[in-house]
Amino acid sequence: MSIDPTRLSAVFGDYSKTKTVTNNQNRDSQSFDRVFDLAVNSLKSEENSQKFMIEQMRLAQIQLLQGLFSVEEGNTDEDFLSGFNPIENLRQLTLQRSQIVDKCYPTHQPMVQKTEPQTRNQMTDMIDEVANKVSLDPQLIHSVVSAESAFDPTAVSRAGAQGLMQLMPETAQELGVKDSFDPMQNLLGGSRYLKQLLEKYDGNLDQALAAYNWGQGNVDRKGLEQMPQETRDYLARVKNNLTRAV
Repeated sequence: MSIDPTRLSAVFGDYSKTKTVTNNQNRDSQSFDRVFDLAVNSLKSEENSQKFMIEQMRLAQIQLLQGLFSVEEGNTDEDFLSGFNPIENLRQLTLQRSQIVDKCYPTHQPMVQKTEPQTRNQMTDMIDEVANKVSLDPQLIHSVVSAESAFDPTAVSRAGAQGLMQLMPETAQELGVKDSFDPMQNLLGGSRYLKQLLEKYDGNLDQALAAYNWGQGNVDRKGLEQMPQETRDYLARVKNNLTRAV
């Protein structure tokens, strides 16, 4: 069997070229892997470096704030971040800031001075004065105030009635009462209204009180026989107060 040297060299020559190309590809691949690893590691290193720098900046900012709000001067000779405890420093910082706020805005001093509430004796004196002005029995006014608001000038009912004699806003406006929570204004308006009702019903106390609590329209249309239980209880309380006053 004869072998053509030209063909043999051609075969081996092709193989040699293939091997060379393969080796070059392997070297290129290895080079790319090394470059890729270096790039990735570089990015990771840069990211870690940035994280570290951000953490250091945050620590420095907290430390700086602590120094600004510190009540006592710290030791400037100490290392800036030595012995740094974030949780403890934040707790101290919050405490110190609250102390500064308390010094600027003390809670024990009211921002607005409130008027002293009226005493029962003062209420009685005002009722006597109002009763004299409107020519009405002071004990009747006293009994109505006790049943309506228990002498609370700031009382407000579920229906919206206000003050000592529980005037509805519309009724108060008709009576010329500008501030239903002003004790004197409320007493004057409520007593005048009660006097009007007594005159309308010819001095009939039950009808006048029922109209004061239930409304004139209801009394006129339905009569006392159809009074709701709430109004019946109201009449009983006012009359009971009058009986005890006598």
